[in-house]
Parts: sequence; C-alpha cells; structure tokens
Amino acid sequence: MTPLQAVAIVATGFCGATCLLSLIPMSRRRPLSLRLHPYIGALGPRRSSLLDDRGRDGTLGAFVGPIVEQLGGTLSRVLGDHADLRVRLEAAGMGWTPARFRARQVTCALGGFTLGVTGTVLVAQTGRGFSVAGALASGLGFAAGGVWWPDRSLSRAVERRRARMTAEFPTFVDMVCLAVTAGESLRGALDLVTRTAAGELAREVRAALREARTGVGLVDAMEQRARVLGLPSLERLVGSIAASQERGIPLADSLRAMAFDVREAEKRAVIEAAGRKQVSMLLPVVGLILPVAIAFAFFPGLVAVRTLVR
Repeated sequence: MTPLQAVAIVATGFCGATCLLSLIPMSRRRPLSLRLHPYIGALGPRRSSLLDDRGRDGTLGAFVGPIVEQLGGTLSRVLGDHADLRVRLEAAGMGWTPARFRARQVTCALGGFTLGVTGTVLVAQTGRGFSVAGALASGLGFAAGGVWWPDRSLSRAVERRRARMTAEFPTFVDMVCLAVTAGESLRGALDLVTRTAAGELAREVRAALREARTGVGLVDAMEQRARVLGLPSLERLVGSIAASQERGIPLADSLRAMAFDVREAEKRAVIEAAGRKQVSMLLPVVGLILPVAIAFAFFPGLVAVRTLVR
C-alpha cells in the first residue's frame, strides 16, 4: 500500500465517521426555525425572519456545520473571557458572536491541516521520501495559519472600517451642523442625517439613536459606541455634545471647528504619506533607472577607449 492510498483511506474513514456522528440526535441540535414553526408558522406573508428556510440543504455542510459550530462553542468556552474579541467584532460591524468566530477558526484550521497533509503527500509522489512526522508537522503548521488568518482578517476589517468612518466624519458633522443651525434639535438633526446619509458612521449613530429610544441617554449611548469603535474623532464629537448639553456651549461652532480639524488632520496624513512614498520611489530610481543611465553614458566612452587601444 502506497502512502497516498493510506492517507486516502484514513481521510475517507474520518469523513464517514463525521457524517455518522452528525446523524446522532444528541450531536445535532434542531434549528431555531424548526423549533418555532409549530408556534408561529401560520403568520402568512408577514412571517418572521426566524423561519427563513434558506441555507437548509442536504449537502455535507448541513451535516458538518453543527459539529463545527459545537467545536467553536467549546473552544469559546475553553478560552474564557471574550470581551476584547466581542469589541473587535462589533467594531468590524460583522454582527458575529465569539462562538461563531471560533467556529470559523476551527473550520480554517481543519482546512489548513487537510491542505498541509495533502500537499506533503503530493510532494512525496514526485519521488521524495514520505514521512508521517513531516506530514503531521506540515498539517499543524497550516492549521496554525488557518487559526491566525481569521484573526488577521478581523483586525484588517476593523482598520478599514475605522478609516472609512474617519473619511466620512467631516461630511457627517457638516450635515449635522447645518441641521442644527436650521433650527433642529440635536436628536432630530442626528435622526435626519442618519436617515438620509449612507455609510458606516451613519450606521453607528443610527444604532446609538435606537439605544437612546429604549431609555438610555443619548450621550451614554454614543459614548458606548465610541468606546467600541475606538475612533478619536467620534469621541471628540461625543465630548462636544456632552459639553453643549451640560454647559450650554453653542454646538454649531464646535461642530464646525471639529470638522475643520479632522480635514486638516487628513490633509497632514496625506502629505506625510506622500513624503514616505517619495523615499520609496527612490528605490526603483537608484536600483534600475540610474544604472541604465550610467551604462548609456559610459558605454560610448569605453568603446572609444577600446578602439584607441587597438
């Protein structure tokens, strides 16, 4: 038996055992839509979104999905407190729970392990020796990469969303300032702008307004969103709103000055980025263009010297 046949037999047995375990009722919990269907299934055309039947099919994902979610929940409970992960998920605007994120990490780790072992076996088929320890090491390395990649993707999603909100902030503040100057109250101005504007910042302020309608103070709700997002400009906006409500400071002037400061900060950031790009542009100039220019400048002289020597 060749190593490839052995790995194929083990992989087939593992997949079969996984499918059999997924059929056991104790290892697969019924979806929420099926459990609620006897109670709210006769709602007619305005049925709840909890009863959405999309995504339920007979593929392998329907069998393996509950097991992966269970592994993610177990990993989430083993790792303990997830306050930082929950904050990062909210800052990214993904709407995921820590258990779902851990399930994705488990899925990527299993896929990476399979990819690593398969790659080692394929390399062994080219004529090199096959080592079980090497295959396991390769699989574990790819599995570690599969665990790291979702975390890295989450961090990049948070950074991109913060950059988009920072770019949207001056325009958003100008619109709120215009509404306040026209006679709207602060809450009315925010509600008007968030209903007409589109973007991540308007979405977060809209969420804060929804929380404020439940009885939470507007400043408290916006402070909570600012802490989650970690956006300095939004924190300054919340501070200005709190100061205007507590001390009677004119809000329009402070909003106008805040928008101007944010635009100036963006301008400085662009100028600094341009300065850094100038340094990086020297690399192709010095490494590629300059040697070619020197060669073209000195080659005729070298040819003339060689002619004179002859």
